Amino acid sequence: MNDRRVAATETATRERDPVVWSLVLGAPDNTAGLQRWLYDALRRAIVAGRLPPGSVLPGTRTLAQQYGLARGTVASAYEQLLSEGYLVTRKGSATRVNAVLPELRHAAESPPSSLPEPAALSQAPDDSQPPSLEARGPWIERLTQHASPFPLSEVPSLPQPFHPHRGDVRLFPIDLWRKLYGRHLRPSRLLTLDDANPAGLPALREAIAEHLAISRAVTVSPDRIVIVGSVQQALDLCLRLMTAPGDYVWMEDPGYVGARQIMHASGANIVDVPVDHEGLVVEHGVREAPGAALAYVTPSRHAPLGVSMSTERRGAFLQWARANGALIFEDDYDSEYCFRSRPLPALRSLPGAESNVVMACTFSKLLFPSLRLAYVVLPERLVAPFVRAASITSRSANGLTQAVLADFLSEGHFDRHIRRTRTIYAARARAFEQYALKHWQDWIRVAPATAGLDVLCRLLQTDENSAVRALKAAGIDAAPLSKYTHRHRHDPALVMGFAAFNEDEMERAAQRVAATLRKAV
Repeated sequence: MNDRRVAATETATRERDPVVWSLVLGAPDNTAGLQRWLYDALRRAIVAGRLPPGSVLPGTRTLAQQYGLARGTVASAYEQLLSEGYLVTRKGSATRVNAVLPELRHAAESPPSSLPEPAALSQAPDDSQPPSLEARGPWIERLTQHASPFPLSEVPSLPQPFHPHRGDVRLFPIDLWRKLYGRHLRPSRLLTLDDANPAGLPALREAIAEHLAISRAVTVSPDRIVIVGSVQQALDLCLRLMTAPGDYVWMEDPGYVGARQIMHASGANIVDVPVDHEGLVVEHGVREAPGAALAYVTPSRHAPLGVSMSTERRGAFLQWARANGALIFEDDYDSEYCFRSRPLPALRSLPGAESNVVMACTFSKLLFPSLRLAYVVLPERLVAPFVRAASITSRSANGLTQAVLADFLSEGHFDRHIRRTRTIYAARARAFEQYALKHWQDWIRVAPATAGLDVLCRLLQTDENSAVRALKAAGIDAAPLSKYTHRHRHDPALVMGFAAFNEDEMERAAQRVAATLRKAV
């Protein structure tokens, strides 16, 4: 390689080196002198790897201006680091972090016998170090103990049959949505690109209020509605505002895994309340924890059993909440999809419920998952603290998307989309039942799919774990009921979705399920 090629290689290497334009070293501390402070701060950054080998340090004048130091102070700190081997420089070249630090060089030169024994290290812990990940274990265990039935890495962009809890994104009117989006990107509407109100866009809250009055029998002022990113975010904020660590909260068992994770992370004492054919067994919750601060419930269609809370239970539930000053968190997650009967009104719509019921619903299930918009209807006393908490934790939901969604609702597109998909999902629910009856009689009994996006399927001849493993190997998704269950056990069953798949896809998958279970039993 000739000199020109060598020079070109060196130039390319220098161009790839990271340049440190602004060093974040903390506030200068003059206790031991500014030169000593700068030397210590730079050395710590180098040893910790924040300044990787080859990094180009700022010039002495630049760093002096950044921290209000004399240029000679910076030059003296650099010289000390150069003399100790932390920095290197050449004439006409920038000052860089050495490729081989003194610690590494000394370690390589020292014999193995000079290293301290592990026991000696354990006897002299460094109290200045932050607690290890293991020390935070209890909190992490609370958060991950009840993992999602489908780990995030396993959730495909287009789900495989019979992945539950998903609609069919192929049915969404994407061309219309793009048109509405473009409308708000015109120069005359660029205010939608600015920060949104932490409570949500007024036009969207008004549209939601109109929709709730018609579809859920909930009459509410738009001022009581707050736009959030998800139902889980709304539950998290309610727990922060209404409970303290150690307070008792009711949780459906089985129930929505995401709600249980939020409760565990909050430090609440979870009271597992069983669910039967009439919904949450209120008397069990009253017996176990009458003074609970909050109760989470899916009364319109229980997740995942699919039952609706009876009128009698709803009355008893509200009576308990009023008598004890408790908050009921109503997750109204897919009530729009009721196929065979008139949908029950929301719990929030019942007389006297407005003071004790928080109602939340997500658009992500009704439109498409990545939309990440939901809303919450709050009692009057909670509106101001909830909005303040939301503004601190998340500022506001995406304002541009809120504006598009507001038009989507107010111009009737949302209603048309729901009516269309409800008809399609109802047909798919019937087809799913027919294919199950045709192919699975000996292995699976399917409950009537009268609403929602999925259905409970009882296993007749095999356990959940064996069935899930065998089906997964055959390219079939299904969630075991045990993943939703904590304390009150049920007969083995799978939660299987039908809404995201057309009839041809379902029949082929149903045949594959039958062949798989036939071999597994």
